[in-house]
Order: sequence, then structure tokens, then C-alpha cells
Amino acid sequence: MKRRHFILLLGGASSGALGVGTGAFSSVDAERGVEVNVVEDENAYLGLRNLKKTEAGDDEVVPEKTRTKVARITNQFAQPLELTVTEVSRDEVVQDIEIEDPLEISEDSANTLGVGEDALVFVKCETDETKQTEFTLSFDGDSGGATVSKQRTFEFTCGSTDTTCETCESGGTELTVTDVEFLNNGHVEIQADESGEVCAKASISQGEGGESQWTSYTSVPVGEELKSKQFCWGNNGGKIHEVEIEDGDTFTRDDS
Repeated sequence: MKRRHFILLLGGASSGALGVGTGAFSSVDAERGVEVNVVEDENAYLGLRNLKKTEAGDDEVVPEKTRTKVARITNQFAQPLELTVTEVSRDEVVQDIEIEDPLEISEDSANTLGVGEDALVFVKCETDETKQTEFTLSFDGDSGGATVSKQRTFEFTCGSTDTTCETCESGGTELTVTDVEFLNNGHVEIQADESGEVCAKASISQGEGGESQWTSYTSVPVGEELKSKQFCWGNNGGKIHEVEIEDGDTFTRDDS
């Protein structure tokens, strides 16, 4: 009788795009002989991807106090996966960790993730200054007799919206704003009847699919390209969806 071998792919315990901490353990066990190949987490049978890391390995900033998706869990087994996800630890600035249906964070129960199905991990954070932070989850599952066990630390940057920007004085804007041009890079240019500054606020989101949040009113120049940080946003990575002129009109991006 020929001996059969099953080749199972494991997520490597390496740092990098997923920000995996040292000491993370991964294993897959089956009822017969097993050959093990170590691969990147995103390509493993239990796929894990940090959505806040760019291809260059840089962080996309998560704005504080905003529910933001930061990771994706994917079942890449050939059969449904019964998976238990447990929170191991979190940094003090991480206020909430949540996984969308059909999964949940629970020590007591497993939930079924269908073949090829994804589940997103969302967080909320709060910080006085923009800083890198992290949380650690443990994954234990069974798919048709093959079991998987992983512990992963996800790193991301929590961005403070508490900036040194000065708010506008009351009384509105003396200039007449004629239009707001929304640029493809997420920035804007406010157009007015003459040069100077206007008092305005903006609705900004961080990252693809992030929730929009309004800033406070602040003085910004007209006739030049404005980034999110110039509206007292905690970082330059946000996309501006709306601009409201104090005591004036509100302008909205066409694709918002």
C-alpha cells in the first residue's frame, strides 16, 4: 500500500506586513502523515491579512474614535472551517475589537466560515498622540479533520485628531466661496472671489471603507491644495468627502 502525504500550508511566524510578534505559534494537524510548508499568512489555509499595511510595509493611520477595519480572515481550506477566535491581549489605546459575522471573539464557541469566505476585524482606538499600537488574537479551527492553531499580533498606527490647529473666531467668513474642487488624491482646493483664508470644516475618512468624521472649524487658505491635516485632522492620509464653509454652503465630493 502506498503511503499518502498531505501537504498543508501554514502561516509563517514572521514579522512584516502582518506585524507578527515574536513567539507566535502556528500548526496544522491531520489524521495521517503530514508534510508542512511555511508560507505567508495571506496565502495560508487560514488566511490573515493586515489591511492597514501598504505594499511598501508602511502604516495607513487609523483615526481615533472611529470604527475601522484593520484585518481580514479568510477560509482557504477546501471545506468549511469551524473557527474560534480569542483575544489574547491589546494595547491600552485599543478601545474595542470586533469581528463581523459569521465570526466573533469568544472563548467558548466556534463559528463556521464557509469555503473562500472572509470576515473583517474592526477596531476603535483612542490616543493623545499618533502612535503605533497592537492587539493579539488566537485562532483555533477544524476543517474536515484538519486542525489549525495560530496566534497573531496585528500592528497599526492610531492617529490622534487632537492637533494644535486653532479654531476660527465666530462671525463667519468674509470671503465669498464660489466652489470647492475635490482632487483625485483626496485633497481639495477652495475657490473664492479673492485671496485670503476662510473658516471651514471637513468630513474626512481614513483608508478604504473607513467611516467619515467631521473636523472642527479652522482657518484654511483659498486657491491652493489642502490636505486633511490642514483641517485639524490628525494625519495627512485622509480623504476629504465634504467641506462646509462657516455660515455658508456645504460642498460634496461626487463619489461620496
